[in-house]
Amino acid sequence: MLVRVGALRHKTFIRLFSGVAPYYLVNEYPKSGGTWLAQMLAAATGLPFRRNQPIRFEPSVSHGHFLNPLGLRNIVVLWRDPRDLIVSFYYHCYFVNEHGNTLLVKLMKERSGFADYSNIRANLPAFIRLLSDWPVSPSFNWPQFARVWIDRPGTIQTSYEALRRDTPTELTHVIHALTGHSLDSARVREVVAEFDFNRVKAKAGRNRPQGTEVSFVREGALGGWKQHFTLDAETALRECGYLSAMQALGYSDGGHPSLTEIR
Repeated sequence: MLVRVGALRHKTFIRLFSGVAPYYLVNEYPKSGGTWLAQMLAAATGLPFRRNQPIRFEPSVSHGHFLNPLGLRNIVVLWRDPRDLIVSFYYHCYFVNEHGNTLLVKLMKERSGFADYSNIRANLPAFIRLLSDWPVSPSFNWPQFARVWIDRPGTIQTSYEALRRDTPTELTHVIHALTGHSLDSARVREVVAEFDFNRVKAKAGRNRPQGTEVSFVREGALGGWKQHFTLDAETALRECGYLSAMQALGYSDGGHPSLTEIR
């Protein structure tokens, strides 16, 4: 109950005060890399990122999964190839990690009833349909999120792929578009080195609590979905309404969105 009250308070503060505090919000569908980007933004700007801490009325970086744009300002919309995020989200839904997903795993297993949760290729089509027809956390699916946020005016649009491809350049673009300030390139490189994915992954692996099955920072590879997707999974994507948004974002042919643009 306390977690739900804290989450509700956080969302309420973001909606009411994002324009005046200000809060700089990284908005994503889960597993798109939002925590990573928010951490880099906070470090580069010197602002707090109160992850899993009570939000305060102060300039800070925040992160969330918002469908309704009501009241939101200073928004960075972060995209990722939905095929990659679906695979990552599968792990988050069915294997306990260090970020308190135990109840989600229990609920998703009750709803799915797969014989072997390690057989991702076999389970992925049903998982895609489950996310579409019966979303749990968040309470909306990726196509719904995409319909609201693709090219939305007043937002800064970027992608996980652009950040992985050239992190210093893309991070610099995002910060300038978000705050109007240009950061020293040496500082940006320091931040990028501090949050280098391989470094963060190794640290998470070393600090993973006993009893967890996978780390929250798992792989992060571009195109890793190809190991797990079958024709049946691609059919499920098509039937669940992913393709038009994927085409709009440049993912349907294996491409990636362009670098940061303010809409």
